[in-house]
Amino acid sequence: MRRRRWAIIPLAIVIWAGLNIARAEASTMNGTWRIENMVLEIFDCQQLVCGRIVWIGEEAKRPAQCGQTIVWGLAQRGPTVWEGGAIHDPNDGKTYNLSATFQPNGELRARIFEGVELLGKTKMLRRVGANSLTGWC
Repeated sequence: MRRRRWAIIPLAIVIWAGLNIARAEASTMNGTWRIENMVLEIFDCQQLVCGRIVWIGEEAKRPAQCGQTIVWGLAQRGPTVWEGGAIHDPNDGKTYNLSATFQPNGELRARIFEGVELLGKTKMLRRVGANSLTGWC
């Protein structure tokens, strides 16, 4: 009986490791998303979700803003919900709270707020193909 108990421990460790690897798989949010006059590349970073600027419509802003990581810390709370993140607005220099919901139509609903989520604003992001716009960073 004692040998069986010791045999179960390595099995439990392997199963636990496998579950953690599954959690680290790419988020359904990963890819390139257009929000107004900007495209963000959304990617996994340390088991959270981050985003960097990969295209800007205003050519004059490209040198200063291209490549900046402006989204970080989004944690997946459900199959289509991410919370606890932050987004930095490179135009006003402020950082805001961020939550996101993947919509059934394939869009990403971002809620940007200070303090109370209810008082924030909603922005819709739509997927775009990588390098599909002129002036990619």
